[in-house]
Amino acid sequence: MEQKFLTHNDFAKKLNGREYGNEITKQEIKQAKENGLVIVYGASDDLMEFVGAIDEEVDCYTGGYFRVTSKNLKVKKGDVTSKNKIYADWDNRQKKCSWCYDTEIHHSTFNIYEDGELYCIGIVFSIYDLQ
Repeated sequence: MEQKFLTHNDFAKKLNGREYGNEITKQEIKQAKENGLVIVYGASDDLMEFVGAIDEEVDCYTGGYFRVTSKNLKVKKGDVTSKNKIYADWDNRQKKCSWCYDTEIHHSTFNIYEDGELYCIGIVFSIYDLQ
């Protein structure tokens, strides 16, 4: 059976509505990697998880800017002027969640819940959209 190519939008739809602690399965991580997709979501009060085509856990207590390098697909501290930047927003009162992300990288979003409350608005993007 031929495997269907998944877009970041397809993958975000698949993950939407999951519960904190059960955000993604090992099989889904493998599938994301095979499709060049990166899933970003928050954990605890200080971690930014990258799974799929990038596998990193970044310490981001209280949030901040991070950048994804397009050459070797690493996550590094960034600033407002960085290319491929992602802003990790902790305790967003307007969106009423613990974690959400802002980026100019073409992406789709998905919601993670904890005990019925919105915990995180995660993102999915393709490594092929990095500059």
